[in-house]
Amino acid sequence: MKKLLYIGVPILILAVVFLLIGPKPAEKEEEERPVAVSVQVVQLTDISSTAYANTRVEGLDEALIYAITPGKVEEVLVSEGDSVVAGQRLVRLNTDQQASAGTASAFAGISSASANVDNAENNYERFQSLFEAGAVSMQQLEGAEAALESARAQLSQARAGYTQARTARDNSWITAPFDGQVGRIWARPGNSAVNTPLLSISNNSAIIARILLPEEDLLDLEPGLPAYITVNALDNESFPGIVVSASSTVDQISGLVPVEVRFDDTRGRLRPGMAGRVAVLTETLENTIAVPESVLRRTHSGYQVVVIENGLAVIRDVSTGIYSDGMVQITDGLNAGDSLIIQGQTMLQNGSKVEVVNR
Repeated sequence: MKKLLYIGVPILILAVVFLLIGPKPAEKEEEERPVAVSVQVVQLTDISSTAYANTRVEGLDEALIYAITPGKVEEVLVSEGDSVVAGQRLVRLNTDQQASAGTASAFAGISSASANVDNAENNYERFQSLFEAGAVSMQQLEGAEAALESARAQLSQARAGYTQARTARDNSWITAPFDGQVGRIWARPGNSAVNTPLLSISNNSAIIARILLPEEDLLDLEPGLPAYITVNALDNESFPGIVVSASSTVDQISGLVPVEVRFDDTRGRLRPGMAGRVAVLTETLENTIAVPESVLRRTHSGYQVVVIENGLAVIRDVSTGIYSDGMVQITDGLNAGDSLIIQGQTMLQNGSKVEVVNR
């Protein structure tokens, strides 16, 4: 019993000493490893607020050409794609010969009516002299005057008939209303030319886009704003343009704002009928700070970005302005020259060590 007591006392003492001294200190924890990030130095730039609309473009002038008088197509004088000038003959109708004959007949009618007027005037003058000499009665003089008025009326009627005949003759030729390029041709020799278009013509010296933009842009839209159109069929090639007119009111039917954009320098590549996406730059800010939207961190109260200061991540609250094509204006919280983290910023905390792997 005493032997066990003697053995237990030293063990108890060792246990107390172990508790007082504590375990052997652990090895120093591994140092925090820096997070790899990509960085972009903030610079001043320009950014524009943009309104978009899909459309099909038109020529500066476009027209579907119809026959004014009924008839059949005798001859088509142009081909699709031909360039024409104002007044150039495009199609001949079978009314041409009839119209020419009618014009000749009307002209002959004018000559005959003119001769009748001359005779009636001479007769009236003779009756006036005889009346003054007492050789004829007042009734006879009035009869000569009535004959003169009738001859003059017939002459006026003949002239009107000649004008009508010339109009009919001119209408037998379909002519170009303006300089341009022939589009589609529906007219075929022998076909009827009644209530159907014969051909189309467009002036491609400039291209027009008539678009509808959101109501929210109404107060910013005005003539002179820069614009551009991107065309998928031309490998997304873009062409610069300018707003030539913008409605000051919202269209009651569509609830949108009618706008017309003109494109002059198209190098002949942008053609009427092509589909494209028009962008109108409603507001442009110069020498401001703009960053990719992807770098922003959303919070309950707004947005944040992460920058590098002395090798550590620093989170900043920022205020935003206009957005455009994946870029956003920063109005407060970021300065030119700051090292902005553009990749790897999502999980960083204030004071996190970072390692720049790409600038």
